[in-house]
This record gives sequence, C-alpha cells and structure tokens, in this order.
Amino acid sequence: MEIGATKSVQERLKTTKIDEIKGASLVFCWDTHLTKIKGRNVLFIVNASNRYTIAMTDIEPRNWKYYTLYIGRVIHGVMQQMGYSESQIDQYFKMSGDMIVTKTHGKKSVGGINRMVMDAQYFDKKLEKDTKYQWELSEYLNRDICQPEGFDAYGYPSELFKLDMERIGIVPKRNPAKVIDFSQYIENNRGTTD
Repeated sequence: MEIGATKSVQERLKTTKIDEIKGASLVFCWDTHLTKIKGRNVLFIVNASNRYTIAMTDIEPRNWKYYTLYIGRVIHGVMQQMGYSESQIDQYFKMSGDMIVTKTHGKKSVGGINRMVMDAQYFDKKLEKDTKYQWELSEYLNRDICQPEGFDAYGYPSELFKLDMERIGIVPKRNPAKVIDFSQYIENNRGTTD
C-alpha cells in the first residue's frame, strides 16, 4: 500500500527520503495531508482512486513515528465501521502489499485533497473534542460529488469506494440498477391511458 505524503506531512514526519511511486493500483494508494481546520490540526487520508476521505485529529507524537502502521490501523477501523468483515479487510491489506510512504499520486489526487480541505472550511459544526476520528466531518466530505482518478463517471466517494471493493473482488458485485428508457416507455404506453 502506498501512503502518499504532501509537503506538510513530510515536514511533520521529519523525513528527507520519500520513495517514488511504485505504480500500485490506485485503490491501494492513499494520499495524506495535514492542515488546520477550525484551529485544530486535521490529517486528511484520501484514497487516490475514489477520493474516499478520512479526517483525523489529535494525532499523538508516537503515531507520527509509526506513520504507516497508524494509517493502516485507521483504514482498518474505518472499513470495519463501513461494515466490511475481518476477512474482507485482511484480503484488502494482503492485496495492497507492504505499506510504504511515497510522493503523492498525481495532480488529480492532490486536487481532490485541495477540494476536501476547501470543503472542510465550510463544515458548519464544531470538530468533536476528545476524539481522533472526525466521523461527521468525514461523512460531510464523502457526500461531495466528484470524478476522481479511478472513475470515468461522477459519484459520491463513499459509493465509489464500494465500487472499487467490487472491482477488486473484496465484495460481490451488486446487480446493476434497472434503468428505464423513458422514450421507449412512453412509446409502449401511448394510448393505454384513454
């Protein structure tokens, strides 16, 4: 799994050596950015494929020391909260490979992070005190319609994350929605209402 780090995260990690992107599938790449929102440090963890966003606050110094382990635990916990089973989560992490800190995953991914930071400025509730995972902020950000790198259509990051889990075989594919061809419907039902 590749954990992309923006300049602000690299500075916080106090690292000078960041690995180049290895070219993993974007569904296994998460970019991270540290910024201030409402006077608090917020770490955004954003999937490069579907722009699913996790917002974390109050990160302890030891978590910066073991950054990849911390990010892995956060993603694991959020997937549990989303309803994925332990075996599905384990499968995701096995497929993703070793966790390494890399550069971010391209302009579109960084643009997505910038959009999330901008949207977070408009979040009208206070950030929860004494909690690290900012659930309400994360839910708010994941309701932003977008077209991230891994998709050629628009959607909500939370739905696109589910589609990615289907694409890689973590969960079975859902039946596609039944689409009504309205012109055909009107043609077929013309004259039946008289």
